[in-house]
Amino acid sequence: MPNTLTTTPPRLPRLPDAARGAYDEARITAICPEEDLDGLRINGQRADVVDMTAAAVLDCTFERLAIGTLVAERAHISRTVADGCRAASCDVRAAGVEACLVDDCAFGAVQANASKIVGVEVRGCRIDYLNCRGAVCHDLMFRGCTIGEFDGNGARLSRVMFADTRVDVLSLQHAVCADVDLRGARLREVSGVDSLKGTTMTVGQIADLAEVLARSIGIRTS
Repeated sequence: MPNTLTTTPPRLPRLPDAARGAYDEARITAICPEEDLDGLRINGQRADVVDMTAAAVLDCTFERLAIGTLVAERAHISRTVADGCRAASCDVRAAGVEACLVDDCAFGAVQANASKIVGVEVRGCRIDYLNCRGAVCHDLMFRGCTIGEFDGNGARLSRVMFADTRVDVLSLQHAVCADVDLRGARLREVSGVDSLKGTTMTVGQIADLAEVLARSIGIRTS
């Protein structure tokens, strides 16, 4: 019988066209805590620390930035593009991220726990560790990415899709999943298999994880 399994795909954001040139060029020093950043383009700059704690970021584009530590805790980021950026660590705890594109970026550790992420596409990125513990993620797409560990313990995930994406460790302990499409994920290790309800996987993926799944329900293998 043909495979008729379907999941509801993420609704991806409609983003402003960066080629229109409608942005105001700015220096990276314009980014400050609790600042309103609207319609800025910051391109090709470096900084050891960028602090946008509790800032409001709307219709901005960040291109080819090299940052040691990015702090965006409790920030609200909307309709914004990050393209070709690098950061050793990112702190977006308890932030709101909506209708954004993250393209061709490389991050070390990303702390996004307790954040709300809605309508975001992460494309062609490398992320060593992505902490989404206790986060709410809705309409989220990972496309062509490499993720060392996706820590979704205790998260609420709906309409989340991994397309052509390598995930070395996927942890979903106590997560609540709905329409989470893992068929395009190359998984090496999964923990929290009791929380896989609401996900879609291929038969091949399940076969590869058979030993892990068996252990989770008390079956011994030899």
